[in-house]
Amino acid sequence: MTSLEVEGPNSGSQAGTNDGSIQCTFEQSSTSRDERVTRFLDLLNTCPYEDRKNRNDRRVPGTCEWFTAHPKFTNWQQCSSHDLAGLLWVSADPGCGKSVLTRYLVDEVLVGNEQQTVCYFFFKDDFPDQRNAVSALSAILYQIFLAQPQLLSDEDVNRVHNHGEELLRSFHTLWNILMSVSAQATAGEIICVLDALDECRDRDELIEAVNMFYQGLYKDRKLKFLMTSRPYSHIEHRFRELETELPIIHLSGNGEEEVQQVSREIDPVISKRVGDIGKQRSLEEDECDFLEQQLTAVENPTYLWVSLALDVLENMPDFTKGNIRQAVQHLPVAVDSAYERILDRSPNKEKAKVLLHMITAAVRPFSLEELSLAWAIHSNPDDTTLNSICDDMEPKERFRKTLRDLCGLLVVVIDEKICLLHQTAKEFLVQSNKSTVNHTTSQVTGWKGALKPEESNKILARICISWLPRISAAQGNIERGDFDEYSSCHWVTHYHQANVQDGSILIVRAQSVCDPSSDVYPAWSELYKSEGNYLPGGDSSLLITSFLGLNGVVKLLLASDSEDADRRPPMSWAKSTMKHLLRTKRVKINSKDPVEGLTPLSWAAKNGHEGVVKLLLESKKTDINSKDSIYGRTALFWAAEDSHETIIKLLLGTRKINLNSKDSSGQTPLSWAADCGNEVLVRLLLETNKVNINSKDEHNQTPLSLAASNGNETIVKLLLETGKVDVDCKDSYRATPLSWAAMHGHEKVVKLLLDTGKVDVNYKGSDDQTPREWAAIYGHEEVVKLLENY
Repeated sequence: MTSLEVEGPNSGSQAGTNDGSIQCTFEQSSTSRDERVTRFLDLLNTCPYEDRKNRNDRRVPGTCEWFTAHPKFTNWQQCSSHDLAGLLWVSADPGCGKSVLTRYLVDEVLVGNEQQTVCYFFFKDDFPDQRNAVSALSAILYQIFLAQPQLLSDEDVNRVHNHGEELLRSFHTLWNILMSVSAQATAGEIICVLDALDECRDRDELIEAVNMFYQGLYKDRKLKFLMTSRPYSHIEHRFRELETELPIIHLSGNGEEEVQQVSREIDPVISKRVGDIGKQRSLEEDECDFLEQQLTAVENPTYLWVSLALDVLENMPDFTKGNIRQAVQHLPVAVDSAYERILDRSPNKEKAKVLLHMITAAVRPFSLEELSLAWAIHSNPDDTTLNSICDDMEPKERFRKTLRDLCGLLVVVIDEKICLLHQTAKEFLVQSNKSTVNHTTSQVTGWKGALKPEESNKILARICISWLPRISAAQGNIERGDFDEYSSCHWVTHYHQANVQDGSILIVRAQSVCDPSSDVYPAWSELYKSEGNYLPGGDSSLLITSFLGLNGVVKLLLASDSEDADRRPPMSWAKSTMKHLLRTKRVKINSKDPVEGLTPLSWAAKNGHEGVVKLLLESKKTDINSKDSIYGRTALFWAAEDSHETIIKLLLGTRKINLNSKDSSGQTPLSWAADCGNEVLVRLLLETNKVNINSKDEHNQTPLSLAASNGNETIVKLLLETGKVDVDCKDSYRATPLSWAAMHGHEKVVKLLLDTGKVDVNYKGSDDQTPREWAAIYGHEEVVKLLENY
């Protein structure tokens, strides 16, 4: 593998290895290597990983030292061979200071040098770009290439340049690059530190890849991992798949000695915090000593508990020894109790609850300006003026204080972004599926599980939709951070997660902002598309709402198009809205996107919007066999593309569907499913007994030819079991299914075809080669033996 320098005197213009030499030469002549490398690194730099690391507190001097002296850590640190000693899992209960420890390790202990590169990533559930394995690998690779630019190969840079940035959105592509990089002789030792693995939503894929690495599938790589997470059994079980016992350190203690070590390290934290409180509250030295003694006497505290307990004490109205003694005696014994105590101090619990609804349901953390504006919108009727909203919006610094007064320590502002103090705070507040909290009253009587996700999203959906008509008017008139972008890009997400029911006013509001002829739609849709999202063009509200999956709005639009809509009893929405819709142009149920030519049904099927598909199929006017203008595919094709099985069944359940419709390449749904390996669709289509099993595409290939060529044993078996398939059909390449299977070395498929007794093993196709000769040419010895013994 050839490599290149990102910068420096030795960075010449070397050509990378590439299968398409003509294309590669052309691309390199039009774009310099440095430009391609810069673009490659920009695509990797998706997350401000260093800033997110620094959100975590620095350790208090004297803490974390028991960990760095732990035999398992020192053994991991010193090992250099490719064995399980190169993987260390640090298990930590909530609030035990795991992220503070990880920052300390990265900043002060694991210092890289010429022979060692240290990379890190801190998972965090409240940031979208911090909760998935792709972001982690991107950050890891970015750090490696910054430290050692010579490791960035021409091959990888050219692949991304020629085939698109989507390659770097693939976990497997990124993992393979990491494996290639770590195998290079000049790479030295690479250390990957991953914090809070439990907050990575696709952690199973990452754990599986690490398991495969340590099971010996990759050798001669000096690559080590240190991972931290909560001590969840399912994570431990995934790691336990490794044959050798996994080295684990529990921050909460494996035994009595470690419990005492952790407790001793919390004492300096208490001492420092008490000193800070003493300065703020002008305490006497003996009062500080007394407070410190009271807190250090508590058995087995966690760092999080100490922070919460001190917050309770810090807000005491009178600091006397008597009050301190009484307060310490009544301190909450658990973190949940501390959260309850802090929120009970709120001077306006209902406002605090609404703000917490917004903070917990936000797709990404709000800025102070954004949340202040969101509260002002929430506090006003929908028809209020922009000036009224501006008048109710608190300035940023005042709102910062308001937020602290209302929500206490549970809400923190870091880098001007509003977050919860800890992941446990979100788990405490948000109702789980198993919760039995009573939400029949809006009055806050207890905080645990007080926030129902549907209600939280309903609040934000209403706020975002209410703001969309004001985007243009607000330009230059109000400090709102990026709330224009947030409301435009995320209102649909909140609408879906709010589980909006028929009759909700949100349906009418959503319909109004999805009308392309309105003044509202252009403003938010342009922002939506500028963030890399797609929206169909044209002037059809039905097309847009079907694409977005807005069931209630689609139902409203279809009702307005009914011939007897005027005589119907009004549905839950307002009569005036229905009359307005009836005065406008009739809904075009088969309108097409002017760019791709998909109908509302095709878009809904493609995007997996089951409810919208049901509604559209109920209409007698829906053309279920309409084809798009680029690929010539019907809704059935599009549903199959992303394996939306329920939608596939809905479409197959209609009588009007053409199961043998061909796309622009001559493939039927069965051909396409066989070619793509979609076993579910193949089964469903065959069960109808209405498909042409021997249909040929533009290359005269049948579903069997395509499945045999791809080596899909299950699909080949399904097709053969029908008894109707032409086993020895010839395509435009003069190849039979057996020829393709033999050529590609698909031994099991070859055996299935031979077992039919209907194939001509001596047929000479392209270049006058028999299936056995093709197998021999490509070195498939087992296939050659099968054919010789037939």
